[in-house]
Amino acid sequence: MSPDPVHIPENSPDVQRWDDQRHGKVSYRLLVDADYGPTSGLVQGLCYFEEGDREALHHHDVHETVHVVSGGGVAEFENNRIPLHPGDTLYVPPGIPHAWTAMEEKMTLLFTFGADRLSEVAYHFEEEDAA
Repeated sequence: MSPDPVHIPENSPDVQRWDDQRHGKVSYRLLVDADYGPTSGLVQGLCYFEEGDREALHHHDVHETVHVVSGGGVAEFENNRIPLHPGDTLYVPPGIPHAWTAMEEKMTLLFTFGADRLSEVAYHFEEEDAA
């Protein structure tokens, strides 16, 4: 039997803020997550960056995609910086260090992970791994 569709109402669940000097600043709202409905193998949400906000260099053990919904910024991959513009999409394989930075404007990213819950997605910050 197939699971029923899951409806996630606008502005639900609440926006959460991550503001940590070592890890960076980012607000996010989960859209698809097994904690909010019967989903399987997919986590999706929106990340909101204010002008100048940065999520520090990190990697995950799962696949990630990011789509630029609005604004712009920079994606950092070790020795490579990629300018981000609305409509751009990036695929980040597991284990690849990356960081996101909003530059002169706010930036909204749609993120997707291959996991049931965001709480199952490990964030390995490069600064901590080097210590």
